[in-house]
Amino acid sequence: MRITGNRLIDLAATSTTKNQNAVAAASAEVSSGLRVAAPSDDPAAWLAAQRTKLRQALSQGTGAAVAAGRDQLALTDNALASLGDLVSQVRSLAIQGASDTYNPANRAGLGVQVRGLFRSALDAANARDNAGEYLLAGAASLTQPFDATGAYLGDASARALPGEGSLTTGVTIPGTALTAATPGGVDVLPLLDRVATALSTNDMTTLAAALPDLATAVRQISSARTAAGGTMNVLDQATSARAVLEQDVQQTISRLVESDTVGAASELARATQALEVSRAVSSHIVAVLNPST
Repeated sequence: MRITGNRLIDLAATSTTKNQNAVAAASAEVSSGLRVAAPSDDPAAWLAAQRTKLRQALSQGTGAAVAAGRDQLALTDNALASLGDLVSQVRSLAIQGASDTYNPANRAGLGVQVRGLFRSALDAANARDNAGEYLLAGAASLTQPFDATGAYLGDASARALPGEGSLTTGVTIPGTALTAATPGGVDVLPLLDRVATALSTNDMTTLAAALPDLATAVRQISSARTAAGGTMNVLDQATSARAVLEQDVQQTISRLVESDTVGAASELARATQALEVSRAVSSHIVAVLNPST
């Protein structure tokens, strides 16, 4: 079959265009670092990458929720720590006031101190987070959980985050932890009010009866802090595990869509060389067919 000059020029032009496209694609891959930038580049890899990115987004969303829950538990633990210190101070003053060496005037002075500690304890129990929500209000987080007498107005609900399977992890401590609703517990804040009144009125019977309850209150707050600390440890472990998972997910995405830097550079060099050759061949064909030019 005879190949005409025009056919040779067309073939050379087609080869040059093909090599130009190859150089453009290789250049884009080198500059972007992506082997798969669009579905057309590799449909299977692109789809797998999108699925993995969705998994990554879900994991990051869960991670943000866990971090927020952990922060709220830390604030709750701080509030409980303050409350525990205050109750311990009240207990010490009550023990002093129960001593026979104290007279009514001495006890009245202690009653003033305990009344101040009671108000501070109310403030600690009604602490809020950075968003203005009450830490110990249960689900009713926009309503102050404890009234002026120390009575609890919230509920027993606790916010929870989904865990493995059907399990959930509570990320709040409801104010019921400070009430007699806790097995073996007492109403902590009203107890402080009662102690203040007993000291102020020299009511030794009520004061003596309150001493065991104050010891119970100290243990009760300690138990609430232990629960908060245990949950924070669980969330910390979940955060560590999620960090490993997200690293694996990112590596999977990279493997699917990112280019091999050395390989991409080598491909660009080969494509550039092929383009130079095709251009040289094209120039030679034109020169042979049109010697006058």
